[in-house]
Amino acid sequence: MKKLGKIVGWGTCVLIVIALAAFGVARVIAGRRYNQQWTTHEVSFPVPFPLSAAELEALRIERQAGAAPGASAGGVDLPSAALTRAIVRGEHLVKTRVGCDNCHGADFGGHVVVDQMLVGYWAAPNLTRGKGGVTGGFSPADWDRAVRHGVRHTGQSSSMPTTEFVNLSDHELSDIIVYLGSRPPVDRVIEPVRIGPVFSFIVAFGSDALPAFKTNHQKSHPVDPPVEAASVELGAHIVQVCRGCHGSTLSGGKITGDPNMPIVANITPHETGLKGWTEADFFRALREGKRKDGTDIKPQMPWKAYGQMTNVELKALWAYLQTVAPVPKGMR
Repeated sequence: MKKLGKIVGWGTCVLIVIALAAFGVARVIAGRRYNQQWTTHEVSFPVPFPLSAAELEALRIERQAGAAPGASAGGVDLPSAALTRAIVRGEHLVKTRVGCDNCHGADFGGHVVVDQMLVGYWAAPNLTRGKGGVTGGFSPADWDRAVRHGVRHTGQSSSMPTTEFVNLSDHELSDIIVYLGSRPPVDRVIEPVRIGPVFSFIVAFGSDALPAFKTNHQKSHPVDPPVEAASVELGAHIVQVCRGCHGSTLSGGKITGDPNMPIVANITPHETGLKGWTEADFFRALREGKRKDGTDIKPQMPWKAYGQMTNVELKALWAYLQTVAPVPKGMR
């Protein structure tokens, strides 16, 4: 019996040593992946974008409605008008499709996303002009690297889920920058990432852990988004934000590395997905949080945010989902 106890004891010690060694190796690899230096294409765009010809015409019509015949946009502070309109567009994007507050907090001053001993510590940074804010000196190129490439302004990898935002146009990103810059400053210093055993293995060996490793850093971005119409083109542009959870095929399934995340729904027209759904069912899901059968959609699905999209945007998204291949659930 004593001999068996010794064998078990030695076996346990060996397993502990192997686990510690594996953790050490994973930690080293994860550190290297985080410290990987990336060279991205150089991009620049106006912040905010100047008023377009259509916006200038709309402004002329607005002034004409309350002024003498023949009134024009003359005398209007055009830069101020452009800034105001950019803030409105940026707020819509942030509160619906982009969802910066999900990670960065409702005040955009930074928010702790994970803080567990075995997993690690990860908090999204402070995006405001307050103490601890990281974007105060950002150029458009820095914003591009951070949002669309998953690369910090230092050139190293970040945890930003850029695969959801890589298709944002310059105009949309500019509007988001303007809106975030208009928010009240928040004084909050966010601690740097600390990787525990679970985080180390996920970052070291998970292909999706750091988006910078699967992003084409030399690919250009569109200057403007698709025309605001209930089209498949606009739907394809919007749907990218869905792929973060529903996967590249949109068939959902289990998301590895997050034990609190439920099985994600299949939103392809497969029998395990949205086959048999109507546009009205889709609208109800995103506006009321109810599935076709009347059951509640789990809160991890940000339907309240997506439900604030315009009817045109939701119709475009639905139109696009009708064109994707039906894929069995879980084939991410």
